[in-house]
Amino acid sequence: MRIILSSLLLAGCAVVLQAGNPVTPKTVEVTVYRSGAKITSIATIKVPTGASEVIFENLSPHFNGNSLQVKIKGDARLNGAVFQLKNPAPAPENPRARTIRDSLTLLGDALVVNDQENKVLEDEVRMLQKNSERVGVSANGQPGSLSVTELKELANFYRERMLEIRDRQQKVTLVQRGVKTVYERLQTELKRLQPNTGNQTGEITLKIDANTAQNLEISCTYLVSNAGWTPLYDLRSAGLDKPLQLTYKANVRNSTGFDWKAVALHLSSAQPLTNNDRPILNPVYVDFRPVAVYGKEQEQNSAYRGNVYQMEQVVTADPNTYEERSGLAPGQPPVPEIASPEESELLSVFDLPTPQDILADGKDNIVTVEETEIPAAYEYHAVPKVEPAVFLLAKISDYGQYNLLPGQANIFFQDTYVGQTWVNPQTTADTLLLSLGRDEQLTIKRVQPKDFTERRKIFGSKIKETYLYEISIKNNKPKSVTVELIDQIPISKQKDIVVELEDRGGAKVSAEFGKLEWSVEVPAGQTKKIRFSYSVEYPKDKGVGYFKG
Repeated sequence: MRIILSSLLLAGCAVVLQAGNPVTPKTVEVTVYRSGAKITSIATIKVPTGASEVIFENLSPHFNGNSLQVKIKGDARLNGAVFQLKNPAPAPENPRARTIRDSLTLLGDALVVNDQENKVLEDEVRMLQKNSERVGVSANGQPGSLSVTELKELANFYRERMLEIRDRQQKVTLVQRGVKTVYERLQTELKRLQPNTGNQTGEITLKIDANTAQNLEISCTYLVSNAGWTPLYDLRSAGLDKPLQLTYKANVRNSTGFDWKAVALHLSSAQPLTNNDRPILNPVYVDFRPVAVYGKEQEQNSAYRGNVYQMEQVVTADPNTYEERSGLAPGQPPVPEIASPEESELLSVFDLPTPQDILADGKDNIVTVEETEIPAAYEYHAVPKVEPAVFLLAKISDYGQYNLLPGQANIFFQDTYVGQTWVNPQTTADTLLLSLGRDEQLTIKRVQPKDFTERRKIFGSKIKETYLYEISIKNNKPKSVTVELIDQIPISKQKDIVVELEDRGGAKVSAEFGKLEWSVEVPAGQTKKIRFSYSVEYPKDKGVGYFKG
């Protein structure tokens, strides 16, 4: 498909010029990477016998010179190819530019006149206000001898004159606003008409040696920066007995300085412009970390002085796998600094079936890569300690065949938009879990019951604290559902701290992670409750704190 499409594009865009003349080649094919892009530009040139020079001009200045590859179809040899930046030559001024500048001068003068008139009117307002305060008062501050009729006449004069001034000010303001609008529009137009002498372009100088005079088809392939793409998804489910509809999309960005018009567009997950040095793994150490205690707290807890330590957690399992198996919130435990997710991606390439236009404006361009139907198993999932909600999950097996990359997904369930989720296929688990959002017809809450009183007891040198929780799930659906419920108990990091699960409430227990798991069937319109409890025993002269790994 790619070969046929590329050939058709190449055949329809050839530019024939004599050798020695600069030529603007046609961009016919673009492979966009997660960061950067590979561009193929082509032109057909007539060359004479012997040595000649061909210049490909008007190329992106964000050119990677080391990446240049040149192919020549014809009886000729390439002796050299050099990329360089070129400053544009001064262009003749548009005749309309002078007219616009004259208009801007006249409009600027009009704005100055308006400003001056406004200042004169404001000065008159202040003068009238000052004089109106002195009506009926003599020079020495004593009451004057104005009659009632004279006072009325002066009051009428001030009022009428103030109204005239305010009316004039309003008209001046309206005129000024219109003049400013025209002034700004003309400034924008003048800027557009003026030749842009600041933007550099790239050009390739090719030295060719031909055995005979002939037409050569020359193509140049090179890498540029200031481009890239990110994956986007639409996940649609028509029901729990239906497969998942996946629309794979891409947000393509082009800031290379030149538009891509009717190009064969390919999307690749490769990143040829990133660092290609091999990664080196440095040792990671674990040790006790001292915690300082100051002031009154130090005096009241003398047992802590000089002897307070907190053990940092040692990560021994893949944290992403742990999250999927335990159902705990993302971020537990931290990811070891071994490699970034993108370094472990499998290479994927997508060929878009039709030519694309991607403008060099840096804006988002959403293109559809492919649409596919994915078999999925659905289940309800809840971790009320982290989020008091029940989520619908789609479980996808053998997900590697779909070439998924990490990205944001819009979720639609039964033609209703329910929110967004993050697709993360970079996991070692056999099954990919996709969250389809909350189910508002299922409610859940986790509380400590009011009838629970046994909280803290002291046995000699030991303190024992007991905790009990109750989880309630209400099903407002017209049919029974099964909810995978996840909770946890703390894990002791010290031998003097003993954690014991008093009542598992029928849970399946994973002691390594402190994970409790239930599969709870909740009949339609009913509520199911689950209780579990655990205790923590520790020395009386020590303090116990809870922290996330």
